[in-house]
Amino acid sequence: MRINYETTYETDQLLIRHFLLDDAEMCMESWGKDVNLGKYIINYPMKEISQMKKFVRGMSEQINCWLLIEKKRNEIVGYITIDIPYEPLKVGEVGYIIGEKYQGNKYSYEALKCLLHVYFTDFDLDLIEAKYNSSNKASASILHRLGFKQEALLRDRRMNFLTGEKSDMVICSITKNEFEAQN
Repeated sequence: MRINYETTYETDQLLIRHFLLDDAEMCMESWGKDVNLGKYIINYPMKEISQMKKFVRGMSEQINCWLLIEKKRNEIVGYITIDIPYEPLKVGEVGYIIGEKYQGNKYSYEALKCLLHVYFTDFDLDLIEAKYNSSNKASASILHRLGFKQEALLRDRRMNFLTGEKSDMVICSITKNEFEAQN
């Protein structure tokens, strides 16, 4: 089965769907203004809604970009992307953001587990990798709990965009067989 723009997934706490142009203001409130994202991701915090509108427009055009909505409050809490840059190799790359005020609720773990299942099953990927700053202990914990294994540490390949301080980048991955064995 291939996904389309109307595809929605549901977990215990979340609805997972594609971006809509109307999501920009809620995304801005959820994570767009988060100062600490600037430690790990360029262009954060966003200063103007026009930046978020441009971002959401781009994400809404990508089939592998997923918005995370907390069901009880109907609030956007973050997003996940799963790029497939090596389709013949059946390899994907995951990235994600959870707004600061929503962190600590296991949203990223829950959504990643759901989407890993989808991409290993429906897309028949063999491997999904992730990259994160070595200083981002929360991402390290989430990915390793999901079964990702560290493959490489690249020195000075990331930067705290607030301070200019460089840090190492960790590359980790999980295979389809590893994921299926633990789920």
